[in-house]
Amino acid sequence: MNITIEKILEFHDLFPEEKEIDISSVLKKYSKKSLVLSSNVLSHNYGRAYIPDKNNTFFSSHSEKHIEDLTNRFEQLTKISGQKIFCYCTTKTSLELMRIIFSIPINEYKNDGDIEDFEYDLFRVILQINENLMSFKSSNKYDLATLSFLNFFIMNDISGQDVRDVFIRQVQYYSVLSDFIETYQDCTIAKESFYKNVGITKMSDYAKTWLALFTLEFEYQKKQGKGCPILDLNRLQDVDDTLNIGVLDFLSINLNEHIPYNNTKIKNRDNNVDYRVFRSLPLIKIDDNKYIIYCFPILVERLYNSLFFDLKDSFKDGFNFYNKDFVEKVLFQPQVLQCLNEKITSKIYPSREMILCGDKIKEEDNQPDFYLRENDNLILFECKAIRINGELKDKSDIDELLSILKNKLYCSKENIDKSRGKKKKAEQVGVTQLVHQMKIIDIDSFKWDNNIPDEVAYYPVIVLEDPRFVVPGLSYIINSWYQSLIEQELPEQMCHPIVVMSIDMLMLYSHIFKAEGFHNVFNKYFKQVVCYSANGVTWTFDPLADFNVFMQEKYKLSPQKKEQLFEIYRKTLGI
Repeated sequence: MNITIEKILEFHDLFPEEKEIDISSVLKKYSKKSLVLSSNVLSHNYGRAYIPDKNNTFFSSHSEKHIEDLTNRFEQLTKISGQKIFCYCTTKTSLELMRIIFSIPINEYKNDGDIEDFEYDLFRVILQINENLMSFKSSNKYDLATLSFLNFFIMNDISGQDVRDVFIRQVQYYSVLSDFIETYQDCTIAKESFYKNVGITKMSDYAKTWLALFTLEFEYQKKQGKGCPILDLNRLQDVDDTLNIGVLDFLSINLNEHIPYNNTKIKNRDNNVDYRVFRSLPLIKIDDNKYIIYCFPILVERLYNSLFFDLKDSFKDGFNFYNKDFVEKVLFQPQVLQCLNEKITSKIYPSREMILCGDKIKEEDNQPDFYLRENDNLILFECKAIRINGELKDKSDIDELLSILKNKLYCSKENIDKSRGKKKKAEQVGVTQLVHQMKIIDIDSFKWDNNIPDEVAYYPVIVLEDPRFVVPGLSYIINSWYQSLIEQELPEQMCHPIVVMSIDMLMLYSHIFKAEGFHNVFNKYFKQVVCYSANGVTWTFDPLADFNVFMQEKYKLSPQKKEQLFEIYRKTLGI
């Protein structure tokens, strides 16, 4: 599998003799509007910026007095490091810059900085932001897998994703959710509340405006336009009436708005942890009827990801209702049905009829989220819609992140919804659920399949709703917990490693699973990332193994197929 880990250029790489700079103090020298527009230019044109780069010249003639010193510093760095090219600005860098800009009250901007220093100061700020972002905290030394997971999870949330892939996934999820909240009786209050807040009468009004914004930004980026694109409703010919002004304002931050963010006191973070405000409001209103899209990846994810938070507070027992009634039963289980190979599938549970009829039979203890048998191969699925507090991502504390991750995917000691208080006793989740199900199969107590052969192979699977969690390193972490557990609980059984995947893989590659069968696809994956011992029972796992990456490489969708899917899902919105 092709996985690249890049070194991001940091402040002390280029300015080793200097102290850490005070970012806010530097920014306050200039006007907020100039900084916002510059950050937007960075986001659009320097989302993955390298130095040297002839195509995107960061410095103009205004910065002439600084060029010689910067050139000398860069040449010295290349000699010391042996590298000839450095990434100095990512999409997340520009987003972090925007967060700091909005955290400064408007009256503190002096607008008295020299024009010949503006680009130089901004460049130094960018490098300091990179350094702050890459400053991980830990009291322990961790292996490659853990460090990779942290890096990918924190950085690739915003950076490094293919916009078309994200678009397809967002529309896939949203289409199911939209039907759910329009028709599901328990969603009535949440639906009405959302309509009132946005000023719409149906879900398509929201999707129509989002799609128009996406299309405008997507076409702009295809043209590789330079500068800062502004959505000006006074000049735009919206003949199809696709841009709802109410929705635009609902999705907007006012230019002069102050969004507090205390970068030094972690425990006292304000509202914009993990870019919470930005994820909810992907536009900036810079004037009457004038807007900018300051971070395209955040806009793309606004269709579905942020909609969850718009709705959840209106649900009774919001997290549990959403996770069980929607993600598991409406989003996940019907999708598995689309992947089944009837020639080799001997048994499934829940049944097709139960899933398609919206069966409301109360789940029994130890019941898997989905079970299927392909001949003598048992595939056990656990589906999880996990959320991690934004503060953890901002803190970049590896120890705490791993602890929370273990609580959500191994053994739950705390409720996800803090309003529900502490749990009386620990609860099996994810890994421990799967192992327990394998144990009751082993002792012939599995009530959902009465014809299991004596000799079977186990294929446990954890399916995550959010693919942003499925990054290199996570599978290794989960399988290290799992391996320790099965050595105690099922030492002699053929227990394959846990496959960690996201729901959208089931959607995108249903034709592959249907044609080949789950266990055959999984075996191809294991052949690349697992080294089995001579007895075939124990194994070692590749630290950077990632099933999503494997599927994308092994069964690579052609550009034509991606374009076809892209157009199909644009039409899926029913607009």
